[in-house]
Amino acid sequence: MSTLTLLAGAAGAHAKTVTFGIRLDHEPSNSLPAHNCREDGSDDPTPTCSRVATDSGDAVGGRLRAPADGIITKFRIRAGGPGVVTFRLAKLKNLGFDQQLGDQSGLGRDAGVGPTVMVAGNGFAETGNPVETFPAHLRVHKGDYVGIDSTATSALYCAGSGGQLIFDQRLGHAYQQSSRSDDSCELLVQAVMKRA
Repeated sequence: MSTLTLLAGAAGAHAKTVTFGIRLDHEPSNSLPAHNCREDGSDDPTPTCSRVATDSGDAVGGRLRAPADGIITKFRIRAGGPGVVTFRLAKLKNLGFDQQLGDQSGLGRDAGVGPTVMVAGNGFAETGNPVETFPAHLRVHKGDYVGIDSTATSALYCAGSGGQLIFDQRLGHAYQQSSRSDDSCELLVQAVMKRA
């Protein structure tokens, strides 16, 4: 086998791996203490909620959603402090501004649940890797969004712009209305997939 054939094969294999979600090249600013699901600025505990990243302006290579069907091989997160999260995929529809809520809203449902992990929260680290990576094996479909389930999280970049939908209950099989949106905090999570 020639060197050219080997290089072409390696390039083809690399091209099948795609990252989508939010860029993780900035610190999780204004994320501590960890934000609860009400996003009310308190430390009061809340039940577990689902958060889904919706900020296309800070998406990896412009890919906020899965660009094709395939398999998620890993999830990445950048958090400012420790905490437990469950990675997830979601389907969203009817995204837009809700006049009654005075906020962005949408309908969401479960598209797959990834691993539940303890995040160390090295997001401010100046040495080593501030981004934590966790292996996964989860089917993904074109158009799926990435998110997390947690009671509170510091995997946020709160600098006055961003986008995430928050669902008071974990997403299930039926579409449910978002409880709130947070357009001042970006959810620092992404997924790596192999195309089908």
